[in-house]
Amino acid sequence: MRKLSPFKAVSHALKSVWNFRSMALRIGIIWVPIILVAGLVEFYAGSPDPSSQQMSPQALVQLVAGIVSIIAVCSIAVSWHRFILRDEPASGLRLDGDVFRYAGTTLLIMLAMLVPGLIFLTIMMLAPGPGTILGLPIIIAAGGAVTRASIKLPAVALGKRDFSFRDAWAASKGNFWPCVGVFLLNAAILLAILLVLTVIAGVLGRISEGLSLLFQLAAVAVLQLFYAIFNASIFTSLYGFFVEQRDF
Repeated sequence: MRKLSPFKAVSHALKSVWNFRSMALRIGIIWVPIILVAGLVEFYAGSPDPSSQQMSPQALVQLVAGIVSIIAVCSIAVSWHRFILRDEPASGLRLDGDVFRYAGTTLLIMLAMLVPGLIFLTIMMLAPGPGTILGLPIIIAAGGAVTRASIKLPAVALGKRDFSFRDAWAASKGNFWPCVGVFLLNAAILLAILLVLTVIAGVLGRISEGLSLLFQLAAVAVLQLFYAIFNASIFTSLYGFFVEQRDF
């Protein structure tokens, strides 16, 4: 049984993004404006009316924009997995069966995370103060479980249809807490980046609101590309370590 080092896994993912940044740009450059436009359309469409019994135009716009964003991110991830694990030259605009299967698997993982998320919100509503202390371990534990399940994603990208969630779970046996560590480091990096970008946008906002808005649009585009590649790199590193027995 192999023991994972969360710091080595995350640092390996970061090194992959940096060392192959030109390939990351090549893979994502086509999708970044599409993701950005989808986000802007979703934002300006407004929130749908929750009391409506029929699908409103706002709800339809948000649904379509969400689907486009998920497919874009999954296309980037599949190209990245195949480049890192199989040295396959990547093109940005990839839409094939592997991408759609990857999107379906991603949605299943997101739904799995939804249950503990709802439990956490319920606890927060019932006990706002102690609810955070009681609910946070649930989210952390769920994050570790989802990280282990996500080892399946690179297998989907490689076209391995016989590799199941059970196989992903078995491959990472005895590494639940290291996977929790990977989840927490991933979240910490994202929060740190968001904090820095928020501070910069606030400083620019004091100079010019237009300048701040331009910065935010550019930052969102770059952050979306970075996080799509970085997240895929983490799962690639975990798959390589647990399934293909590679070292960092």
